[in-house]
Amino acid sequence: MTGPGPHGTRANDPGWPEPGLRTPLSRDDQAPQPEKPRRPGPRAASRLRASDPAPAGALDSALFLEEGIQRFDAGNLDGAIESWERAVAADPRLADAWFNLGTAHADLGRLDPAVACYKQAVEIRPDSYQAWYNLGNALLDLGRYGDAIAAFESSLDKDDRDFEVWNNLGNALVEADRAEDALRCFRRALTINPGYDLSWNNLGNVLEASGELAEAQQAYEMAVELVPDHATYRLNLASALARRNEAGRALDHLAHAVALAPGIRTLLPGFAEFAALLDDPRLPAVND
Repeated sequence: MTGPGPHGTRANDPGWPEPGLRTPLSRDDQAPQPEKPRRPGPRAASRLRASDPAPAGALDSALFLEEGIQRFDAGNLDGAIESWERAVAADPRLADAWFNLGTAHADLGRLDPAVACYKQAVEIRPDSYQAWYNLGNALLDLGRYGDAIAAFESSLDKDDRDFEVWNNLGNALVEADRAEDALRCFRRALTINPGYDLSWNNLGNVLEASGELAEAQQAYEMAVELVPDHATYRLNLASALARRNEAGRALDHLAHAVALAPGIRTLLPGFAEFAALLDDPRLPAVND
């Protein structure tokens, strides 16, 4: 599944990011790392009013922009990049083409070009919260946590209603060892959208790492309630329960996690809290 696509000629699109993909986390024997929602997809240029003087190259740039959108929708990301590069060559001030270029590069894993394109977009349109948000995502993926925090904060300065931006700012703060600030961000995300499972899981991660096991358990339980068949949420809840000496409930969730994602079974010996549960017959053996 990809993020929402560009919508140059499409009406009634609010332009908000869709919730992120829910992929299992990798875990070591410490607290699990937070998940990151997907970046929003490309969006189209604002339309010129009839009374506006058309800048040089505006017609060509608009055509190339729409051509790129069509190629993006068809799954041809390299072709979309080619079209949007022609769009910015025709009109270097076309912020939405820079935004779209950044998203296509990011989807292809080309994070440095993505950052460069998003920086062009925010230079031209500094009030675009989505461009700042996407810039933050790319910087976060590059491990540039301080820069990512600054970009997410700039996004929130423009519009503080997007729960995903608060969530990803929390992710960057976790990476920067600012747990208390991260907790505030995850809680703010959940104030905006109490049904956002990723933030419940991320909140649980930070609480568990801080030794707040009862609160971590409650957060994981909310994530599991929202998405019952998510293996990572079950695994994290089992960890908190086991660390609180609730072995029976921990085993139930652990077995459910392994049933959903059998590869988890091989990782369990690395978790000290699961040592007493590994030989239980209700838990599939490694070779099952």
